Amino acid sequence: MNDLRIIELLNTRSEIALVELDRQYSKLYCSIIRNTLGNEADVDECANDVLLAVWNSIPPNCPDSLVAYVCKIAKRIGIDRYRMKSSQKRSTEYTVMLSELEGCLPGEELTVYENDSEEIKAVLERFIENLDPETEILFVHRYIMCESVAQLAAKYKLDENYISVKLYRARGKLKKELEKEGIVL
Repeated sequence: MNDLRIIELLNTRSEIALVELDRQYSKLYCSIIRNTLGNEADVDECANDVLLAVWNSIPPNCPDSLVAYVCKIAKRIGIDRYRMKSSQKRSTEYTVMLSELEGCLPGEELTVYENDSEEIKAVLERFIENLDPETEILFVHRYIMCESVAQLAAKYKLDENYISVKLYRARGKLKKELEKEGIVL
């Protein structure tokens, strides 16, 4: 079933939409949640929260890209659960990933979707589109899919140091691009 049909079913409040959404995208959104939280314990509960959030938000929302919409919700839910759980402890892969982006993104919140600035989103989209294919894949999987450098190294059969350097250089370019656009860090 295609995304437009799933959105149609959500708009008519058909529960079949949730079954199809889960069938098509559960591996993806569970992976985002797992990578954000760094453990398996909360993945199932958060996955159910993703489905509920989609159910409650369509309608009134009508996303252009269902997969991007679901990923965005999964990441928000994962981050919310991470924040709740990490109020006692602070040393997960997600904390490391956020610290890498600290110097590149403006404001208190380090995740793009939490910043309502359309200008920043547009600059980030252009920046990612202009990266070479390898760096784009690494950047997106690291900072959007929340995969660790070790996971990326294993997945793409690259050296961890090589990946770290590529990401470091990409963050430097992102910072320069944001400054060039007049976005204060």
